[in-house]
Amino acid sequence: MEINTLNLRSETLPVHWNASQKQIYYICEQYFKLSLMCAKNERLLNAFQDPSKTVAFMTDGKIDNEYVWKEEGIPWEGCGMKLPKKTKVILDYETAWPTLYFTKKGNTKETITIKESPLFVQVFRTGPEGMKTIERELLPECDEYKVVLPFDTIDLDNYDAILVMPCFIPNKDMLTKVYCRDNEQEEEVILTSC
Repeated sequence: MEINTLNLRSETLPVHWNASQKQIYYICEQYFKLSLMCAKNERLLNAFQDPSKTVAFMTDGKIDNEYVWKEEGIPWEGCGMKLPKKTKVILDYETAWPTLYFTKKGNTKETITIKESPLFVQVFRTGPEGMKTIERELLPECDEYKVVLPFDTIDLDNYDAILVMPCFIPNKDMLTKVYCRDNEQEEEVILTSC
């Protein structure tokens, strides 16, 4: 799988940022750009939500070396993530952090879950013996956390990968206006989640 190189304008990012911080910034920037474009273009939203194309949108923008979306002849080069090609992506409007599941094919019923949150990355295994925590660590200061799966690369074919991603498309959001009870004509707070 081809991975986007960081085409960042160095003058827009703090010079003290490390490579991981720059990569996080790039992926977030691309994902929010995609979300905003989806809000304005229903055809793009439908393409992004098409399970056969969502992984391409999240990674390098390609399926079989062809871009899945072009806007005025310019290809969408993806968000820059790296995922196994057969990953199923669920865009969830009610989640704030991604969760990745590797479920073993067959009758084993074993699932390895990698769950991100603001402070922790948790890795646990669920199977016939119940649930066992593999790792639960506070996120380090370096903005990068390494998880080692308990199987080899060749074994990826023996697992179904499912990624649950937060979906922040503005046309699914709401505007919240907060008023004081003595003045319901002029809002004191206007906010939205995007």
